[in-house]
Order: sequence, then C-alpha cells, then structure tokens
Amino acid sequence: MDKKKLFAWAGGAVIGLGIAYIAAVAVDLTGRDTFCISCHTMEPMVEAFERSVHGGNNPHGFKAHHCTDCHLPHESLAGYLVMKGISGTRDALAQFGIIHKVDFEENYHEMKHYTYDSGCLHCHEKVKEPEKAFGMSESANFAHETYWKDKKAGKDVSCLNCHNDTVMPNFAHPGLLEALKKQKEEK
Repeated sequence: MDKKKLFAWAGGAVIGLGIAYIAAVAVDLTGRDTFCISCHTMEPMVEAFERSVHGGNNPHGFKAHHCTDCHLPHESLAGYLVMKGISGTRDALAQFGIIHKVDFEENYHEMKHYTYDSGCLHCHEKVKEPEKAFGMSESANFAHETYWKDKKAGKDVSCLNCHNDTVMPNFAHPGLLEALKKQKEEK
C-alpha cells in the first residue's frame, strides 16, 4: 500500500473515531436530567426523582445516572437511539408548540408506556434469575419468578406492576402527582 492510501485510511479512521466520540458524548449529555429540564418543564419530575430511592435517597447513595436509564429501552443500541430520537423530537416539537404537550398528570398512571423493563433490568440484572439474587425475601423471590413465568407466557406484565410510587412510596418520583397538580393549578 502506498503512503497516500495509508494516510487516507489513517485520516479517515481518525475522523471516524472523532465523529463517534462526539456522538457518544452528545448521547450521554442529552440523557441527563440537566439537559431534560433545560428546554421543557420537567422540573417536578427531576425534583421528585432526587427524593427517591433511585435518585440517591437510599442508604447506599446509589443514583441512576440519566433519565434515559429508565425512560429509554435498552434491548439494543439501535432501538435505544431510535427511541431517543423519536422521544427527543416529540418533546422539542411540543416545547415549541408545534404539537400538543403531554399532560404528565393525566398520563401518570400510564408510566409503563414510557418506562422500560429493559431499563430496570439493565441495572437489576440479578432478578433475571431470582433464585440467585442476593438479599431478596421469599415473597420478592416468588414475585420475580411469577413475573418471568408470565413474561415467557406472553402476558402483558411490567416491572411497574409492583415497582411504582403508589405501591412502594419513595420509589422513583415520590410526590410527583401532587407536584404536577400544583403546577397545573399555577398556570
């Protein structure tokens, strides 16, 4: 291979890696709560999240890193990026008044449509094998085994059937419904 071709390949590789790095950083930054609240009214969600177990209010100090940890699918990179694009575009169009904004208070109990089991399992992978999970009570073990049996049988089950702020206060967004009602009243 002559030097021109070698430099062309090397230059192309450097440019490609640079573009990939910039894209990875952009995906990371646009999934954070600071980005989400910068252009639309997600303040109540972020404030409620910060009071929750997943927001760091737990004895271990664990905190989900991004809004997208829960609110985008994690089955594949392609699916994640496509849904991120769709969701981000929809939010931007709503913010600029081009389409109707989502009424989060009205849709509060529809959370399984915008919170993904694959997001839960991305962090809580041990519940895929409840019998091997450390520290689960017998009833929790049974519930997770039932979830997997129902999932394999094609039933419409979700982690959120049990894991939500109604059943488990302080779970993800404690006090959010009340904050959304208050926000609506102030408008």
